[in-house]
Amino acid sequence: MKKSHPLWRTLRSLKGNQKACVYTEPLWAIPNNLFLPFVSIYMAAVGLQDAQIGMIASFGLSMQFLWGLFSGAIVDKYGRRRTMLIFGLLSWTIPCLLWAVSQGYWYFMAAVFLNSMWQVTGNSFSCLIVEEGDTGQLINIWTILNLIGLFAGFVSPIIGLFIDRFTLVPTIRVLYLFAMVMMTIKFLLHYRMLEESNIGRQRIEECKRSSLFSLTFGGWNVFTAAIRQSRIMLYVVLMTLMTCFNIIQATFWPLFITTEYGVSNSMISIFPLVKAVTTILVFLVITSRLTLHSIRRPLVVGLCAQLLGIVMLLVFLPLGKFAIAAVFFSAVCDAFALAVLGPLCESLILVSIPAKERARTNSLITSMVLMISIPAGWIAGQLSQHNRVFPLVLNLFLLIMEILVALFITRVSNKDR
Repeated sequence: MKKSHPLWRTLRSLKGNQKACVYTEPLWAIPNNLFLPFVSIYMAAVGLQDAQIGMIASFGLSMQFLWGLFSGAIVDKYGRRRTMLIFGLLSWTIPCLLWAVSQGYWYFMAAVFLNSMWQVTGNSFSCLIVEEGDTGQLINIWTILNLIGLFAGFVSPIIGLFIDRFTLVPTIRVLYLFAMVMMTIKFLLHYRMLEESNIGRQRIEECKRSSLFSLTFGGWNVFTAAIRQSRIMLYVVLMTLMTCFNIIQATFWPLFITTEYGVSNSMISIFPLVKAVTTILVFLVITSRLTLHSIRRPLVVGLCAQLLGIVMLLVFLPLGKFAIAAVFFSAVCDAFALAVLGPLCESLILVSIPAKERARTNSLITSMVLMISIPAGWIAGQLSQHNRVFPLVLNLFLLIMEILVALFITRVSNKDR
């Protein structure tokens, strides 16, 4: 990468908590992205049915809703730095162990219950990234964070070789144990490098004598005032649709391509590499040059790319395994869209929230999104139980709605400017 590239300049200029967050991220992002493509296939191999897999996805969203609801109060009362450590260990170290030794449905339910606590660390992480840092570099920082996880894609084909040699279940069990160790190191090291932000210290002092319940719902007026803004309300709608789409895509896309296109379990490991190469190219060429002042084109183009990927999969379905190119094309479209939409949407919502109430308002917005999205996994699971094509058809309709909302967002943003 040339030293003049915006991402390189951002990486070298990072200081304080932004530096700590970015530099320790590989210890979490790489193992997470290694096992992520195999989650639903691993569940099926252990003996779970599609409806159970969908139920776990919805249960996970419901628990994320509850933890997300209280996350702002927890982060404000106990501080960004401390919650990153405690809830990081609870939401990743223990669940990875449970996934590694899982023997059935209830193991996954217990692991998902604990894993849903990542909503607390996610809120804390976002505050640490934004507070006392250069907000003009936010898109580039989120781009770098996404890039870090993509390096797992270059290692993923090795996982495929292990699956061919030792079969799927033993390989994924070892992978989860590896993730447990790496993530534990990340949270301990992260804690040592971080410093509580000035806003964080101020909020700790202000919240000393308040309960979590009063802190959570005491910010309701700020939250309602925020979502009354047409722009923020539209962001919430778009985030909800995207959350539904992403949970369905991540859970049922692997099951669909293995059943309908005859893709083997070991070949699944190739797609993270395809997505990684695509996403890195998009990050370097396109995303790093996006600004929050011109969002219409990237939003619409990203969503249309996902739409095209789904359409191609459905159109070439009658050809089955002979149309494997459609699966690769779908992976490329999905990677392109996420590379454009992810950093952009993260930045849009964060900079729209008042700084002092960012933690609580962000947690309430996230909770609203999750609450509305809860049925998505269950509905898709019921559909997939009848036919594994149906979840993709559902995602097709979700994407059409996302495009319409994105057009409204750009119209409102133009009026605000």
